[in-house]
Amino acid sequence: MPSQPFPQLWRGRTTAGRIALVIDLVIGVPVALGLGLALLALGIVGGVVAVVGWLAVVLAAWLWFAVQRRQRVPYPFGVPAPVSRRTRRVALSGLYLSLVPRAVGGAAGVAGWLLGPVALLVSLVGLALPRWRARPYLAVFTLPAILRKVVGLGRRRGLLRDGHDAVLVRYDDFLARAFPLIADVLDWWSDLSRGDEYVPTPGLVDVPGGLLGLPLGPSPDPLGQPGIAAGAMRRRSVRSLREVFLSQREIDDLCDPDLDDRADVALVRVVEVRAAGERRWIVQFASTKSWHPRAGAAPNDLTADLLIGAGEVPTVTRAALHAMREAGVRPGEPVLLTGFSLGGMVAAQVASAAVAEGLTVTHLVVAGSPLGRIAVPDGVNVLALEHVLDPVPRVEGRDNPVRLDAGTVFLTVKARPPLAHGFRLGALHQSTAYADTAAAIESEPPDPRVAAVLAELAAYFTPEQRIHDHAAMRAGGLPPRASVPLYLHSTVEEGITRGTLRQTVRRLPGVLAVDVYQSRSGFATTILWNADLLVRELDPWLIAAGRSAVYRGLLSLLARRSAVGIHLRLQARETPGITWEATVQRLSDGRWRESIDVTVDDRADPTAVARLFPEGTAPVVQVHPPDAFGPVLDVARQR
Repeated sequence: MPSQPFPQLWRGRTTAGRIALVIDLVIGVPVALGLGLALLALGIVGGVVAVVGWLAVVLAAWLWFAVQRRQRVPYPFGVPAPVSRRTRRVALSGLYLSLVPRAVGGAAGVAGWLLGPVALLVSLVGLALPRWRARPYLAVFTLPAILRKVVGLGRRRGLLRDGHDAVLVRYDDFLARAFPLIADVLDWWSDLSRGDEYVPTPGLVDVPGGLLGLPLGPSPDPLGQPGIAAGAMRRRSVRSLREVFLSQREIDDLCDPDLDDRADVALVRVVEVRAAGERRWIVQFASTKSWHPRAGAAPNDLTADLLIGAGEVPTVTRAALHAMREAGVRPGEPVLLTGFSLGGMVAAQVASAAVAEGLTVTHLVVAGSPLGRIAVPDGVNVLALEHVLDPVPRVEGRDNPVRLDAGTVFLTVKARPPLAHGFRLGALHQSTAYADTAAAIESEPPDPRVAAVLAELAAYFTPEQRIHDHAAMRAGGLPPRASVPLYLHSTVEEGITRGTLRQTVRRLPGVLAVDVYQSRSGFATTILWNADLLVRELDPWLIAAGRSAVYRGLLSLLARRSAVGIHLRLQARETPGITWEATVQRLSDGRWRESIDVTVDDRADPTAVARLFPEGTAPVVQVHPPDAFGPVLDVARQR
């Protein structure tokens, strides 16, 4: 898209220009001034009416809550028991729940009423000013127009630059080149013939030492390298709508292989599905991993967000199409495109480009993505999940379209997620929260048309699958960019918290490697910690050590950061193909919600599965009393 013309210097007026200037001064200025003032007056009146109306809505909402606050409101989705919502905090949350969906659109409308006449007045009067140095233009207050101007302005300042070629490599090849020590540990983890103790491959050099030209060997504590646990526990299948968004969390974490809060790559996951002699595909795209205004090596950043909003095609979209070609997606083979946040926007762009190339995109499934201004091809069934407290799907100021044509649908499910104690808005924009929403939708579809789409998606969730992970980067040797340009938390406290967590967990029997980091599944400021562990056996964790002791210790350490939950992933080398996961969050009434998942893939030994999980591997949700872990957290907070 062409950017705004660069300001041009004034070169003087001709005779005709002087005559036009006189006419403009005598006739144009009074007319423009009167018109502008009239429009400005109308804008002010409209703004006053809007504010009065908004205050009336707020008053009505408070009156409604005053009447209803003593009633028990069922917990979202009806998973645990109903929660009594009687506190001022929860009442305010409910008030926000009722008003926030209209806030963005209302603010945009008021801005248009007030700023539009002013911009028109300044633009017309500027024609008559003899020392006007810039080419006047008529400002159009629509989101794409504003984003185009923002992108154009950023490019002139050396920011938001895209247009680079897309470099695509296998993710394992990328690790071997960029992080050889992590890749070597992962090779040992999957090769039982290399013994029980890890020994670095002879001749393996440390990457920083190699870059500096120093003869440094591998780290003295190779298993202490961040990123090893996350890289070892990559899933091998996606078998439900819920697992789609659990896989999304994994994709986002792998975009930062060494967990140093810098985005190195954009991961594109292509799942090859074979069923009844037919080949299908699930293609997933990463969300925003860097909010830095300067484009970096990873193309899934703020630059990509703004470019898509401005109607342009960023590098990450071109890389996604390249990954589909590399994986061998052929015309006629059904394709399901999925994504969370930015990943959903990329998926919508890829759907249009793939259909234009002759590929068969049957479904588009997104969560937390603003799609109202992105055109989706006819013939592609869309299922969009939105949390009513999530501001991201509403940043474009337009709701998703409603399409109920014969054969294709565009369905948007707006749900309220489980709210943890002391929740932050960032925690609501997370793939893990949307995974819980997806599970609720699967167990109880809110509409027959949603149930019909879920039945169609079941053909993609068959057991016989193969995953191809691709690392996408911008060409030109750009460096990795930080997740945010400026951290607002204490880095000293952050380091103490992470270091203490790692040391605590590494002391437990059988633990080989630990990754402790803030979850990359949401905003960079979200405090939801993730501890990925590699253990020799799962028995010490499930039986001997006891989960309660582990939770109590980790939550007491996280209390200084006012954490709302933790997430653990466990995998034992002696039982490949089995991954045990647990998420613990504090609810608004003080109770603790624990969800347990067991992932079993084609490498797992059925005997080991039956021994470790005699009651089966179905997901389990348990609600513990407030005093299960609370006293430890309360004492830590008082300190």
